[in-house]
Amino acid sequence: MPRRLDAPERASFDHIPTADLERARLVRVPVLTPGIAGMTLDRWILLRRGHEHDCDLIAHELVHVRQWRELGVVRFLARYLGAYARGRWHGLGHRAAYEAIPLEAEARVVSGR
Repeated sequence: MPRRLDAPERASFDHIPTADLERARLVRVPVLTPGIAGMTLDRWILLRRGHEHDCDLIAHELVHVRQWRELGVVRFLARYLGAYARGRWHGLGHRAAYEAIPLEAEARVVSGR
């Protein structure tokens, strides 16, 4: 069942605009791609079971909620997937290509992760 961030949670994520904190919905899912604890699709933050209270992970995923809003679906996906594909094309392995995605790098820096 999706849930909103409560007031104390919203107050703890001061790196995210209030509108995005209010838009965000956390959804606990039983399974994600191996090695993935969280994934954001627009305002929906999918959290692998056992990670639903991981504040660092949620802080990171909230940056993606903001990015989705600012860029829109098409531009977000084009930048995200395009950067990953370019990394792979240039010989990076999966993990290195993922970490080289500028939207991921921004989320790591802004969230402090």
